[in-house]
Amino acid sequence: MERVYNHADSRQVASVLNQVVRQFENTGTATLTTGTTTTVNNPKVTTQSAVILQPRNANAAASVYFVSAISNGSFVIGHIAGAAGRTFDYAVFAI
Repeated sequence: MERVYNHADSRQVASVLNQVVRQFENTGTATLTTGTTTTVNNPKVTTQSAVILQPRNANAAASVYFVSAISNGSFVIGHIAGAAGRTFDYAVFAI
């Protein structure tokens, strides 16, 4: 991420603020498949990203889940096979 070296340079300050704002525009929703993995495609994900999952419904909250892989453009949620309809919100950091 760029740094502000001259606080009087409004262009530089605006550039850094825009980068900070983009860090919070990386959210989405994923619904687990009935298998044991679900791939979520998001062009903002990189190998350096951290993905945070938050269950959105009771079925999701009762399931076992984890991020099993992260690559450029996608991440994989590992989970126990179960019924469809387990929905999660996610946030991606360090894009």
